[in-house]
Amino acid sequence: MSWEPILWLIFLAINIALISLLIYQIVCLTDLEADYMNPYESSSRINSVVLKEYVLHSAFCILFLVTGHWFIFLLTLLPAYYNVRKFLSRQHLIDVTEVFRFIESEKKIRILKLGFYLVLFVLVLVSLVLSFINALVDEDEAIDFGSLPLPSFF
Repeated sequence: MSWEPILWLIFLAINIALISLLIYQIVCLTDLEADYMNPYESSSRINSVVLKEYVLHSAFCILFLVTGHWFIFLLTLLPAYYNVRKFLSRQHLIDVTEVFRFIESEKKIRILKLGFYLVLFVLVLVSLVLSFINALVDEDEAIDFGSLPLPSFF
């Protein structure tokens, strides 16, 4: 059995986890904005998952590098740089006293990240399906992706 479908399943699981963490953060910010939560509760909930998001994204990026999926690795490198820059400047956590001042920008950043992870979700899902098809088909009947007008990472 080929390891490629198993790797794409791992990529899919990490991607789903990242999407769910971002949705949770967006919901917390929206609840804060609608005054359903107090600033302390919202900040503590968001701050508890920010480091998990950064670690998962780092694992996502490193796995793409190690497995040789260069195109998707380069795509994930830009958000990884952004996360590292925010972490090193100690701006990755939401401050309780200034949460209302930055709520709109924080929501926009998280919505952009969510859009990015949704695009990656589609790419990973398509690659997963194609790797399952190639794993099930004999070598003689394997799909030649070189003749298809698809990007090289498929």
